[in-house]
Amino acid sequence: MNFKPMAHTGTFSLSLILSLSLVACGGGGGDSVAVVPASYVPGSAEQGAWLVLSEARSLCGFDGSNPLVKLARNAKLDAAALNHSKYLVDLSFATGDSVLSHLETPGIPGFTGVYPWDRAVDQGYNYKALAEILTATVWDYTYPPDFPTMEERGASSMRSLLNTVYHLSGAMYEGADVGLGAYLKTTMISASTWREEYRFGALNGYETISRRITLGAQKVVTYPCQGSSNVPTAFAPAEESPNPFIGTNYASAIVGPPIYLKVDAPQVLTVNTASSSITQDGFAVPFVVLTNANDPNVDPLDEEPYITPSEVFVIPTRALQPNASYQVSLNGTVNNVAFNRSFTMTTGL
Repeated sequence: MNFKPMAHTGTFSLSLILSLSLVACGGGGGDSVAVVPASYVPGSAEQGAWLVLSEARSLCGFDGSNPLVKLARNAKLDAAALNHSKYLVDLSFATGDSVLSHLETPGIPGFTGVYPWDRAVDQGYNYKALAEILTATVWDYTYPPDFPTMEERGASSMRSLLNTVYHLSGAMYEGADVGLGAYLKTTMISASTWREEYRFGALNGYETISRRITLGAQKVVTYPCQGSSNVPTAFAPAEESPNPFIGTNYASAIVGPPIYLKVDAPQVLTVNTASSSITQDGFAVPFVVLTNANDPNVDPLDEEPYITPSEVFVIPTRALQPNASYQVSLNGTVNNVAFNRSFTMTTGL
């Protein structure tokens, strides 16, 4: 999912989300947020995903400190994302196995590059840094269910990715260029059964430093944040790959929605668990903190944790209540200088 740039090579870590049932979960949002127009086709999955992503980033401050460097659609990344989504769907039907991977195999129909950055270059996007996040749905049915529209599918895809650990980091990556691609195909797999395969991918990156989004020194942003509404009540770590809680008591549990904190690299971010809190009507909600130091997963390409020293995740250890307001107070340091972020978020159904 989230690809960490290394030196000048732009190699990245890989992870993905496996979601084989379409879920409608909430994300950050606010009626007063101005959504940046993207010129995606009205009613498309890409349009639905863009509206969710741009609203969440704008509301929570991930658009950065420079008003001239804002999130924008990039046609080359759109093409790379769409090509990979189609590759995955076609391969799933060809093999009979539902495939979700960041990798492509040379010689397979639709191949445009082994790694996400290869596929970006194939479209003429000469990246300095890049991130890819993916999700999938698979439905087998005898009688057609009441399917969501494509725009609803795209919005749901992005909301599900925002309710994760590693994929949330990828969605809030520092690139100002965005490419989105969704592909849907339905085929009869037996005399009475149809199968629908859907893939959605998002790419985020920059080709020049001028398109890198920066927050500013000592600036801490969070997602969710003040004003975030319809926040999901629960997160299943086992549905994200790699599992961010692998090897712990929470690996197979249902926990609360991850709260993501970020500062500009190479600043080092810490959270003080003793002085931070999540409460609901005065009652404390237990939580754990995932950091670079205790991330259970290591990027096989650079043998470093997926979570960087500039990121922290605060995760309730139990599901939250629906339609409830939660008060979040987070304290810690940025390069040993104290910070505090306090906000109220509201859950959905």
